Amino acid sequence: MSQSPGCISAPVVNLAYTPSTPSSPPPSCSNDNDKPLPSYLSRHIKLGFTQDDVAALISSIDSSQAPPSSSDATLAHLPAELLLQILEHVPVDHVLDWRLRTELVGYMGARHESVMQDLEEEEYEAVHLLEAEYVRIEEGGKMGGEDEERGKRPVWSGTHAVFKIKDEWYRAFRQISGAEARGGHAINAADSQWFSVLDLLELRREERFGQLRWCIRLDHAVLDLDFPCVKDRLHFDLDINLHTGLIRVAWQDMLIRFLKTERALRLLLEEKRDATFTFSHLEDCLRSTRRTRLINSLTTSKDDNAIRWALRPLRPLFGTPADRHTSPLSNTEHDATRQLLLLRRTASLTASQLTYLHTLHTTYLTLEASVQSLDDTYTEFKSYMSMPGFQTTILLPSMINNAKRVPRNPVAWSDELRQKIECQVARWKQQRDVMEKVRALLEGSCEAMAVPEDGFDELGSDF
Repeated sequence: MSQSPGCISAPVVNLAYTPSTPSSPPPSCSNDNDKPLPSYLSRHIKLGFTQDDVAALISSIDSSQAPPSSSDATLAHLPAELLLQILEHVPVDHVLDWRLRTELVGYMGARHESVMQDLEEEEYEAVHLLEAEYVRIEEGGKMGGEDEERGKRPVWSGTHAVFKIKDEWYRAFRQISGAEARGGHAINAADSQWFSVLDLLELRREERFGQLRWCIRLDHAVLDLDFPCVKDRLHFDLDINLHTGLIRVAWQDMLIRFLKTERALRLLLEEKRDATFTFSHLEDCLRSTRRTRLINSLTTSKDDNAIRWALRPLRPLFGTPADRHTSPLSNTEHDATRQLLLLRRTASLTASQLTYLHTLHTTYLTLEASVQSLDDTYTEFKSYMSMPGFQTTILLPSMINNAKRVPRNPVAWSDELRQKIECQVARWKQQRDVMEKVRALLEGSCEAMAVPEDGFDELGSDF
């Protein structure tokens, strides 16, 4: 099995093998056919695989492991027994689909910050996140070469992983930043007001301590790429180049720190399950984990001591009463936590759930446009009805005034808001035909009343 982009499991096992045939010589271990197989092997026998097939599987696993040598003595070597223990929970013919993909996600900033506040909602949703997919593993400081030497090593022995930012973001940003109007590159030809944001994404400019800029997404977990993600404070090698769209990172150190932090968060969630919360169970634990990691990264320097004091007045967690002091980093933490919770919620949803939410959102936008059209038509109709005492109000749903308050990203909807929108959509589908007839009637009335009083004087008729 060849390495696939984004596969984070340390070994890549070659499971391609040819089932045994009568003409093929039996493997060496087939002499022990009388011995009972362990549970993690016998389970696959029940799926229709013979003992010779299992022996071929073991041989293919062994062949995928690089033999230890003096030069490769420190390389990771995953025992075949451990791989077989994993296979106990995964059918053999599903192994290729059972893989986790690591993604990096960049964050351009909150809706109300800098140039982001001048964007429309659709524009902000299109560019505020940069998703980068895994491309390959390579040696640190090397782009290739030494094919013969590399052929003796496992594919995961490279020190750096390369990720590529999706082209969808470049197309959207090129249009929004003004680069498309100039016919230039999305980064080089962008308006000057975007330069500061781009510098922050490439970690070339100082910013508020604890600001979320890059995070890592793996399965249902999403956390900061590092604590903090600042050039001079990084715990591993990281290079971000927006011009090429490539990100190079020391993947082993990155994943180890990420998994340790995610484990610490899981343990804290279990420990505080019955505690009192300031925000919520997950949010309190996430804020606590981030604060711990950020504080641990500080040194005893004068600047770091000032940051440590700025972190003290942050709002207490787990139901602890707050004092009157506020921290200048409160808004920074709030924005980072809100974005991380949204990304974690997105990662935890299945493909069918995401499809349902986006379909519901599209239907809701159609509902909004339909009701707004009816309201506009009735407003025009009222303009022709100026008789004293005539009722000029129509009881349209209140959602017309609240439509702009609904988040454009349906994943950000609360359960209460989602249920409310589901009820509105269901009611609208039942009444859609009636609303269309009412709108057609109002339009016809408006057309009739729009004719001027002397419109029939020049018809040339005796009547």
